[in-house]
Amino acid sequence: MNFSLDRVFRRLLLTKFFTNGWGSEQELLQFIKFRRVLGNRKKITSLVPDDWPVTIDSEKETRHYTVTTGHFRSPAADIVPGALPKESETSYFEMILPRQWLTRYRQPVCIHLAGTGDHGMAWRRRRLALPLLENHIGSIIIENPFYGRRKPKNQWRSGLLHVNDVFVLGGTLAVEVLVLLRHYDQLGFGPFGISGMSLGGHNAALAGPMWHKPIAIIPCLNSLSGTVSFTQGPLARSCKWTKLDAELNSYHERGIADVPSYLMQQTEGVELTSEDGRIYKDILNPHNDFVVPKNDIPKEFHSADILKLQERHTAGFDFMRWLMDEVSHLGRMERPVPGSRVINVLAQHDQYMPRYAGKLEDIWDDCETRYVSGGHVISCLRRWWDIREAITDALETVRYTPNSPVEDFDAS
Repeated sequence: MNFSLDRVFRRLLLTKFFTNGWGSEQELLQFIKFRRVLGNRKKITSLVPDDWPVTIDSEKETRHYTVTTGHFRSPAADIVPGALPKESETSYFEMILPRQWLTRYRQPVCIHLAGTGDHGMAWRRRRLALPLLENHIGSIIIENPFYGRRKPKNQWRSGLLHVNDVFVLGGTLAVEVLVLLRHYDQLGFGPFGISGMSLGGHNAALAGPMWHKPIAIIPCLNSLSGTVSFTQGPLARSCKWTKLDAELNSYHERGIADVPSYLMQQTEGVELTSEDGRIYKDILNPHNDFVVPKNDIPKEFHSADILKLQERHTAGFDFMRWLMDEVSHLGRMERPVPGSRVINVLAQHDQYMPRYAGKLEDIWDDCETRYVSGGHVISCLRRWWDIREAITDALETVRYTPNSPVEDFDAS
């Protein structure tokens, strides 16, 4: 039942992904370079000034909490020029805080990132931010690039037009989260946490380690990279493989037989050392595949129609595996700083992000993994209590040294 619900849900949705292809060669090269910058905490933080301007649009008080809305220009618009559509260059957020904290020296705030299809802020406000107030935890809800008010006019629903947009979305959120962490850290809030489900869970695990202080990271229903989702899970059915194959053929027509090697050669000279001293050239190569080999996939995850797609579009699937692993795999990114608290919440029968493809504890030290029963879809709809519990536990145990007490929000 858990497997079938994930499969049926995907069949019912009409959204198609990557109808305009991979993205231009220049865009792919640009983001392969940017991914390596994301793998160096000092490098990426140096690209975002401490005083990045944040505009507050409104403040509203209720009996039990305050709501602040704001916006700012995304640093990604300057760091990776042209990668973001104009509609996505402005980042919008909403902050919900309790009127009264347990202590003036500890005001925990969790940033909630959106999963696939979560446009706007209402879902996370209702399911996460407002219930967490009971635990004296504040929340920041940020709108995804390519979603809601930030959705390009020619994009239908959540169907990203290019494969490269997946990477742009994640990298953009990483630097936008950094802006919000700095802004509210300077105002005396903390400790901070970051969480998300599905796509949001992966982006939380990408963005959290960018922070230079201990942070609570609670990725939920996520994978280590987008590879499994788009080549072995139900989302593979929604990709425009004929278009992707055609664009790969254009490389072959130029005499480029090995596209991964070609792209890697074009990005030589980029700084390849992470903050903790790892040398990327020692762990990366054009054919280094983090993904579980196809022959090792458990039988219960085999799907006849996806196997047929793989046979029909072998080149496209192979390049998708390489590109997703090269640009989105968390094993290539920074690790959380010491003192951070990581709780990874996974579904036992997830078809979208299957357990056999690896989990955070395989690459991060001191990571706790918790499992909820059910598949991906049912867990997204019904496992909010487990996620709120994980957020609360992580924020209670993360190492934290306050800067200064924040103003008192007690309305009495």
